[in-house]
Amino acid sequence: MQRGFTLVEVLVATVVVAIGLLGVLTAFSMASRVTAVAQNDTVLTFLAQQRLAEIQLLGREHLPIGTAEGDFSPEFPDYLWRLTVHSPDALNVQRVHLVISAPEAGRRRETQFSTAIF
Repeated sequence: MQRGFTLVEVLVATVVVAIGLLGVLTAFSMASRVTAVAQNDTVLTFLAQQRLAEIQLLGREHLPIGTAEGDFSPEFPDYLWRLTVHSPDALNVQRVHLVISAPEAGRRRETQFSTAIF
C-alpha cells in the first residue's frame, strides 16, 4: 500500500485554495475602494463646512449676489467649488448653493450643498 495523494486530489485541493484566495483578494479590493470613497466623502464634507462657515463669517451684507468659482489650494487643489448666491426673496431669505467637485475613480464627482441666510 502506497501513501500519498493522487493527482486528482492534488488538483481538486489546488482549485479549492485558488477559489478561496480569489474571494479574499476580491474582498480586499472592494474594501479598499469603499475606504477611498469614505475618505473622499469626509474631505468633501469638511471642505463644504469650511466654505459655508466662511460665508457666515462674511455676513449677508458683504455677500456678493451671483456665482463664484475656485479651488481649495494649496491643501486640496483637485477639489473645486462653485458658489451661487441668489437675491433675497419676498421674505428676505437669501438662498446659497455650494457645489464641490472632487476626483473619484478617474472621474469627477459633484456634491451639492444648500443653505438659507435670514
